[in-house]
Amino acid sequence: MGFSNLVLAILLFGGNTYSIDMESARETRCFWIGKTVPVDMEWMDSITRMYFPAMSKMELYRTAVDIAGEDPEDISEDSVHNDSCIYWKMHHNGTLKGRGFSGRSREYKTTFDRPNKFDFRPAEGEGYSGTVYVTLTDNSTFMFAPICTDEGEMAWGVFSTVPRLPERTMNQIHEHAKSLGFKKQYFVNVNYDKCDLSGASGTTSATVLTPSRNRMGSLRNRGQWNARNQY
Repeated sequence: MGFSNLVLAILLFGGNTYSIDMESARETRCFWIGKTVPVDMEWMDSITRMYFPAMSKMELYRTAVDIAGEDPEDISEDSVHNDSCIYWKMHHNGTLKGRGFSGRSREYKTTFDRPNKFDFRPAEGEGYSGTVYVTLTDNSTFMFAPICTDEGEMAWGVFSTVPRLPERTMNQIHEHAKSLGFKKQYFVNVNYDKCDLSGASGTTSATVLTPSRNRMGSLRNRGQWNARNQY
């Protein structure tokens, strides 16, 4: 093999990183959440930062696309798990801010029907939106939330005061997710080992490539389904 062919092979194969595949994240359409649990709002008000250690693949991918501001094909699979450093801040004016990918951020407006259910929408423009239900929490370290996206797809996420929850807690969370009908093959996580948690600004190594702001157009055109009427 000549030198030029060797370089080409390295570029094509050796340096390849797989982008996230939204189709592979589609698990199920929205279903009825019949039982929620109360959230201690004083505890919620005391939290300055919430991490995102575990979730369904759909929740991770949609959140990553929205915060990074990229098309799915321009975000590597490895970066969302190991370099995204996603965390959340809830402000008293009802604004929820997600941050990650080396300091990128996205603001959402929340509307609470009750302490264990709220809607979220981008503060500006189009983007990820849906309804969040709380079905499991210890009102101390974590909150498990099934999510019905406005595209009609079901997801779930865990919001935690710590970047890594104990194994016993994670087992409880995974068993609860399965009891609701979510499947183990769609369980994923965010690894905070590379993250600068002192300022929670994220790492400088997040693998996000060419910028594009047309991300949600293609997503909304893929099997859009209005599930809001079933609630």
